[in-house]
Amino acid sequence: MKKYYLNNRETESFYELLEIKKDLITKALYKVKIPRKLHHEFYNYGLEGLLVSFLILNEGKIEEKDFDRFAFTTIKRKLIDEIRYRNKDKSIPLDIFDNNIKDATDDNYSFVYIQLFEYLKNTLEEQELKFFCEFIKSLEIKKTAEAMNISLRTAYRIHKRIKGVCESFLLSR
Repeated sequence: MKKYYLNNRETESFYELLEIKKDLITKALYKVKIPRKLHHEFYNYGLEGLLVSFLILNEGKIEEKDFDRFAFTTIKRKLIDEIRYRNKDKSIPLDIFDNNIKDATDDNYSFVYIQLFEYLKNTLEEQELKFFCEFIKSLEIKKTAEAMNISLRTAYRIHKRIKGVCESFLLSR
C-alpha cells in the first residue's frame, strides 16, 4: 500500500469527510462483490481509494459536485486491484457464474462472457456444450443430469471438463 502524508489540517478534514462518505466504501465492497466475511479485510483498500480521491479534490483536479462519483470509482478500482494482486499467478477459484471478478468488472462482464461462450462453442464437444447450456439454467449438476437424462457420474465428469476449459480460457487472458 502506498504511503500518503497529510498535515494536521488535512488529516482532520479527511476524518470529517470519512464520517460523511464512509458509506461509499461499503457500497463499493458490495458492488465489487467482496464476500461479507472479507469486508473488514478489504475496507482499508477502500479507505485508500477515498483518501486518494480526497487528495485529488484538494488539488483542485475534480469539482466537489463530482466527488462522490469519482471517489466511488476510485474505491472500486483499489478493491479490484487488490483482488487482481491476490489472484496473480494462482488458479482462479472458478465457478464462472459466481465470482469471476478477475476479468469481469461491471464494464466488460458481458463481453468476457460472450468471448467465453464462443471459445466453448469452438472447444467443447456437442454433449459438453449442451450440458453447459443446460447447467447455466439451474447451476446445479444434479438437475442438469436429470434434464439431460445422463448419470450423475457422467454429469460430474463433463462439469469438471468444462470447468477446466473455462479456467484455461480465463487464465490465458
